[in-house]
Amino acid sequence: MDEIVNLIFNYGGTVILAGLFIYVFFTDRKDNMQVLKELSSSNHNIAESLNLLKTSINNNTAEYRQHDERAIKQFSSINEHLIRIEDKIDKRGE
Repeated sequence: MDEIVNLIFNYGGTVILAGLFIYVFFTDRKDNMQVLKELSSSNHNIAESLNLLKTSINNNTAEYRQHDERAIKQFSSINEHLIRIEDKIDKRGE
């Protein structure tokens, strides 16, 4: 009996610290798992937002290209009309 009491006095602090370590380890692990789940959900939402942004950028780029093509056609048409007008003016002046 004296040996058990001596063991508790000698190693009691170590056993208590080991027990506290194990307790903290498991409670933190549960909390960390919950945080990881929330981060995973947040990452999924961010990924969806980035995909929507990419789609929007692609749509805008396509619209700008179409606008540029239409503008180039209109400017070339205007340029042709100006050349015809200049030719008519030159013919009248001769």
